[in-house]
Amino acid sequence: MNPLRSIALLLTLLLASSLFIGCGHKEGDGHDHGKEDAHGKDDGHGHGHGEESPSGASFKAGKGVLVTEETRKLLGVEIADVTQRKLPNQIRLIAQVFGETHHHQLPPQDHTGCDVHGSGFVAANTTGAVRIGQPVEVLKSTNAPLWGVVLAVQKALALGESEIVIGVSNATAALKAGEFVPARIILPRDEAVSVIPHSALLRTPEGAFVYAVNGDAYFRTTVKVGSEADGWIEITDGLLAGDQVVTKPVQTLWLIELRATKGGGHSH
Repeated sequence: MNPLRSIALLLTLLLASSLFIGCGHKEGDGHDHGKEDAHGKDDGHGHGHGEESPSGASFKAGKGVLVTEETRKLLGVEIADVTQRKLPNQIRLIAQVFGETHHHQLPPQDHTGCDVHGSGFVAANTTGAVRIGQPVEVLKSTNAPLWGVVLAVQKALALGESEIVIGVSNATAALKAGEFVPARIILPRDEAVSVIPHSALLRTPEGAFVYAVNGDAYFRTTVKVGSEADGWIEITDGLLAGDQVVTKPVQTLWLIELRATKGGGHSH
């Protein structure tokens, strides 16, 4: 590991582990990050929430994570606007790879360059936009993405799903018959949608979140996501035009909040 990266990682861990913060409540269950009803008020137990820690970071219920200017610079906090982009729409599926001898009769549009075929199932109500010849990205964890095309769209089955047959070129060395691989069909889209950088999204067992700028604090806000492409993620709910989100270091802000709400001070 690069020595500079090691030092930066150590500083981040030391910051998270050294916090000594009062109690708090879990945030992130709504978009109203402009609301400041609990800004340091007494909580009825004889103390306030969010007293500043010696490390320069604190958490306040209803407000979010606060850091001093010095700590902000140390952490390298970066902010980005919610923007509008014509991000391609996507349909995700799990495709099973097979050879040329498959029970489907492939259509004449079958690409001669596709040496590997596969198929997967998607909900019937989402297949209306799928067309033969549309690009398909096959994702392999150990390789660069493989590209193919839609070869056929089968009629809906009894379970309400349609089978999508795909072909991938020059993939005999990367894909083996019988294996299952994630894939996504790339659909064109004319209208712009709200997007944020991929680095701004926090995925947890409780859902997807961002840290939205809330005055001088960063408030964990629940979001719903759509398509992902080229380092951007579509936000379908939870943010509005004009909002700003933290893109770095999101995980560190999450650790600070966890320390305050679940691991530090005392509990009620």
